[in-house]
Amino acid sequence: MKKKIKNVFKTGIIIIIFLAFVMPGVAITEKKLSEGTLGFADATFKWIPVDASGVHTIVDNEIILHETGQLVTLEIYVSGWSPNLLKIVQATVDSSKYSNGVGGTLVPLGWPGSPEDGCFINTSRSDFVFDGMAFIEAVSTGALDYMWGAVLFVSAKADDGQTYYLGTLILEIPANADGTYLIDFVDGNTKTFMKDDVGQFILPIITTPAVIKINNPPDKPTTPSGTTNGEVGTSYSYTTNCNDPNGDFVHFWFDWGDGNNSGWVGPFASGAPGSASHTWTSQGSYNIQVKAKDSYDVESVWSDPLSVTMPRNKLSTYPLFMRLLERFPITFPILRDIFGL
Repeated sequence: MKKKIKNVFKTGIIIIIFLAFVMPGVAITEKKLSEGTLGFADATFKWIPVDASGVHTIVDNEIILHETGQLVTLEIYVSGWSPNLLKIVQATVDSSKYSNGVGGTLVPLGWPGSPEDGCFINTSRSDFVFDGMAFIEAVSTGALDYMWGAVLFVSAKADDGQTYYLGTLILEIPANADGTYLIDFVDGNTKTFMKDDVGQFILPIITTPAVIKINNPPDKPTTPSGTTNGEVGTSYSYTTNCNDPNGDFVHFWFDWGDGNNSGWVGPFASGAPGSASHTWTSQGSYNIQVKAKDSYDVESVWSDPLSVTMPRNKLSTYPLFMRLLERFPITFPILRDIFGL
């Protein structure tokens, strides 16, 4: 009996030791599976500017408008929803970031309405990842809040590492808009999120906003300053300056009024003086004007003109009798001595 108890005791010890070594491994394995299954990996919602109705420049997630009163089209793209099972995706626009407090608030173009208005999903696009799935119509959740996404009812959509279209937002940029606007997503599990096939949230979610920057042209340059009466064949330098509302560096273009120009000279810091030189080859009066352009090649209006006069040369300004004295110095010896000829 004692021997049997002893064997049972030994067996218990062995089991305890086995569990002590094996169970942590099982727990770690389950943890890894949980992380892989529930998606502790980066899922990304990203705003991409794709078009505007006027002159603009797009660089990554930033759109620079070189004139106001435009319609701007932004699109949402989604990627990286590992694990490979996805059930629900939803994105909501953060309207609190539509305005920077200067020049009014940006508003969507129409709501509700046709697919060309405001906020919508174009399910016919080839890069719409949820094609064939039930999608959430874009709905208004507030004055400027919009929510849209997709719901999977039947089968899973594997994450193949690509980036896919999820929706479109059209904004009207008013004529008095100024500054920089940030279009972002609403944070939180009830607003912008992804869920896997068993309803678990896929975290973390990374959101990339769109930046709408209003790029105003440089201010009107100051009237060029410099010599207003000079000599043909002599080089003269002229200076101007102007401020750029966005603080960009500027280049200047001087028009010399004789059919020639300086070309773009610079860059110069906003508000700093910029200069260029010119030599006139013919007698006459000329109007010098200057314009500026910023880092995006957006030009200012022309400055007010500076009028300059260039005689032929020093000799041509002599009165006739002075030229006679030079030609016949012996005839007028006293005057010759007076004028040093």
